[in-house]
Amino acid sequence: GVAGLRDRPAAEARMTRAELRWVLLASLVVLLLASLPTLYAWSLADAEHVFTGFVYNTEDGNSYIAKMRLGARGEWLFSLPYTPEEHEGALVYTFYLLLGKVASGIGLSLVLIYHLARTLLGLGLLLTVYAFVARFTPDVAMRRVAWALVAVGSGLGWLLTPLGASCLFGDLPLDFWVPEAFVFLVLYSLPHLALAEALLLWALLWTLRAFGGGGTRWCILAGLAAFVMTWIVPFYAGILAAALGAYLLALLIQRRRIPCQEIGRAALTGIFGLPPLVYNAWLFTTNPAFRTWAAQNRILSPHPLHYLLGYSLLLLPAVWGSIQAISSRDERWLLPLAWVLVVPFLLYVPFNLQRRMIAAVQVPLALLAAVGLRAWFESRQGKMERLGYVAYVALASLSNLLLVSGSLGPIRQRTIPIYRPGAEVAALEWLAAQAKPDETVLASCKVGNVIPVWTDLQVFCGHGPETVHYADKQAALHRLFQGQTDEPWRQSLLHKFGIDYVFYGPQERALGNWDLATAPYLASIYSRGGYTVYKVADKGEP
Repeated sequence: GVAGLRDRPAAEARMTRAELRWVLLASLVVLLLASLPTLYAWSLADAEHVFTGFVYNTEDGNSYIAKMRLGARGEWLFSLPYTPEEHEGALVYTFYLLLGKVASGIGLSLVLIYHLARTLLGLGLLLTVYAFVARFTPDVAMRRVAWALVAVGSGLGWLLTPLGASCLFGDLPLDFWVPEAFVFLVLYSLPHLALAEALLLWALLWTLRAFGGGGTRWCILAGLAAFVMTWIVPFYAGILAAALGAYLLALLIQRRRIPCQEIGRAALTGIFGLPPLVYNAWLFTTNPAFRTWAAQNRILSPHPLHYLLGYSLLLLPAVWGSIQAISSRDERWLLPLAWVLVVPFLLYVPFNLQRRMIAAVQVPLALLAAVGLRAWFESRQGKMERLGYVAYVALASLSNLLLVSGSLGPIRQRTIPIYRPGAEVAALEWLAAQAKPDETVLASCKVGNVIPVWTDLQVFCGHGPETVHYADKQAALHRLFQGQTDEPWRQSLLHKFGIDYVFYGPQERALGNWDLATAPYLASIYSRGGYTVYKVADKGEP
């Protein structure tokens, strides 16, 4: 075990063609598993049940398609379609704007391009994970186990449901709702995170290569990876800095002298990530709409027990694997060790995006767990050893299997929000053809979430963080649709936010008993299938 951890880096990074074929085939199988619910949902769609393209986290999924729509219509700067307040566009969400331009250029639907990107970038992430673990060990069995624990691994969240504790301490288990925590959730739905996590791993790999005497060209490659990564997901720069900083501290402790050369090369890597980081910091503090978005986007860490449950199957063997790695005296192993040890501190720093700082830590943790499992099972030869690995990976994948199987019921029933009613989509498509781009429409927040997917309109309310003062607008909607609300207040609200249209269907009807047909400042311009579109006269000015 330990002796195998001491081999030369070049030998460890080398992969045979057989290995590459294995990881490519295994990656395709995992991606197929992650795509099955989406493919199944697509197969059940018809004229009355229009598939949104998402079986998981549909609210954010719709927002990504809305961003792609902006790119498809020619925009290079992103502006918030989910809020009516005027604001300047910015160079953020460039990834989705570019995807939209690709879709427009080749004539494919936005949703199809989204899932093609998810699949291709997911494949890139899985291959990158294998390259990362191969850097640390020449043992093919250990590489495969570490890779599998990342590709399909999850935690013990599946245990909480039968125990009646599926909402422990007010939160669901990490396994089902924190994509940064588990790679399978990224493969399931988020192409930009797949690319950003792959770039994070390459930035670390190439920095290690530079530390090992590879020269500054590897720092430049690592820096370019850091630049693109930070442009896509700015806070990943903090993860990269923390992992490298903790590694440098570990080198200092082990060598008992300052690792000057490594510090210089790490700094060169980090400099590349500064421009997008500084730009985002400037944007989200000076642009009022983006500043409010950042303040509302609170993604805080759950109770620490959730992290222990989520990673317990990796932590147990990883403790033994860490002992093995430390005893090898190989400095490279200090990187996964340092990264894993620094993350608990990152998760509770006073920062709105605490929970996301766990991104990709599953990779070094799975690597250390594979070392531990190798030590546990190495006394068993042949089939028994392989059976032990397979059984452990299968146990670690149960939450993901539950996630996939659990989505099939709502898909089979063709429920909202996975599907949208055909009559609703027809009304939106009609409105898209009649309205001018960037006019504003008022609807319920749930319907507002899909309006920018099918139209070029802005909405009054539609996405938690991306609607300025979301909670206030929710309250205003409830008051607006109450029958007893006075008309001057309604007209004042419509005028204040420049509302051009009111979209009225079952979701809006459920908010209250206001009879819109009696309002003299609203004119019905479309009514079909239970959906009515009203034009606001003079934008509701009293």
